Amino acid sequence: MTKYVICERSLHHAHAGSKARDDIRQLLEQDAWKPFEVHPGENKGYVDKLLCVGYTIADWKRLERAVKPADVVLIQFPLIMYNKVSLYALPSVRRMKERGVRFIMLVHDLESLRGYSFTDFDKQWVAEADALISHNPRMSEVLRDYGAKAPIKEIGIFDYLLPAVTLVPPEQRHGIDIAGNLSHDKAGYLYRLAEQFPDADVNLYGPKFDSEHGPSEWYRGICTPDELPNKLQGRFGLIWDGDSTETCTGFYGKYLTVNNPHKLSLYLASGKPVIIWKEAALAPFVTEHGVGIAVNTIREAIQAEHDIDEKEYFTMARRADDLGTQLREGHYTKKIMEEMQSIMPELQERQ
Repeated sequence: MTKYVICERSLHHAHAGSKARDDIRQLLEQDAWKPFEVHPGENKGYVDKLLCVGYTIADWKRLERAVKPADVVLIQFPLIMYNKVSLYALPSVRRMKERGVRFIMLVHDLESLRGYSFTDFDKQWVAEADALISHNPRMSEVLRDYGAKAPIKEIGIFDYLLPAVTLVPPEQRHGIDIAGNLSHDKAGYLYRLAEQFPDADVNLYGPKFDSEHGPSEWYRGICTPDELPNKLQGRFGLIWDGDSTETCTGFYGKYLTVNNPHKLSLYLASGKPVIIWKEAALAPFVTEHGVGIAVNTIREAIQAEHDIDEKEYFTMARRADDLGTQLREGHYTKKIMEEMQSIMPELQERQ
């Protein structure tokens, strides 16, 4: 039996958009999974989409020729391909399944929950999985609602591999970090935050910052995913999305109730406790592990960072660093793949 992991060339460099995928590929290759390269979409418009139809059909037919019965293929879903174009891979997937090849789908995102109008896209892919790796119990429920009949295992949290770290010591930290896409669509709340809480101590990191309408004195620039953990200055990292400081709103806010945000992994890999919206899917994970605080509003977040006493903070930071050590070493990916290995015989019997 050969184990393949579908891989696409990374299109992202200065943000963590491909960090989780790259880390999983690295860990699987270390465990004797064989990378199989396919074309990504280049986000270049209609002509590129037409070209990618041909690339996709050819790539997946090439995989058909490579695999043998009882081989296993892991897909990191969704592919870095135009969503509708990626559906041209499904006929090949179905033919391979008929020959006894088994497909594990590791879910990074569900596009239908992020406002993508073609809602059958997720369902068509999910229907072909022989096993699914979900983020958490809430996402597993959504996958069942989408018609998934295959076994589902939950990763719990994504790892964040780092070759070496020189983290900012807890006693030198200040304020709250907000890292990631800083656009108005994704993080509109932070532009209101500056108006409502001008004296707040905030550090902003990431692309798409609107310096004309945002607090430039808070902005710390853009770093690569591997550089950023050593730069984060805050005592806490904030997990929040949407337009409002009163609650998480819109598609991105709703998505937090289902998704494992990768910035949580970033903060913990940086040895940093987090402040997370109370309704987020990973709020229970944060509080149960003692690595952060769940709040209803940004006002509560600012107050919590201000009021926490030094002893309590250092205890929380130590727990965050202990968990972060596991993330930096790939603990959760290795664990979920061991669970997948345990159900592999069951998958192979499904002829």
